[in-house]
Amino acid sequence: MPDNFRPNQENNPEEITPSNTPQEPSQKKYPVQHILKGSRRAISNTMYTLSALRYAQISDWSPLQPTGIPGEFITTMTKYIILD
Repeated sequence: MPDNFRPNQENNPEEITPSNTPQEPSQKKYPVQHILKGSRRAISNTMYTLSALRYAQISDWSPLQPTGIPGEFITTMTKYIILD
């Protein structure tokens, strides 16, 4: 049974270090703020549509806040995109 736990000599963790692993150049991320303003139902529908398209998760959005106009709410979400 001890033979099953012998380290693999070809896979030496000391040879895999951050200094000798290839690093991709860091890409700059740019913020884009999305604002939804409307009825609770319209905002919820839009949020679920964007989630179904895998663009933004529901939890990415701020909590709905009333705007001061009866029946109108607002929420925001910041998405970070990489531009070439």
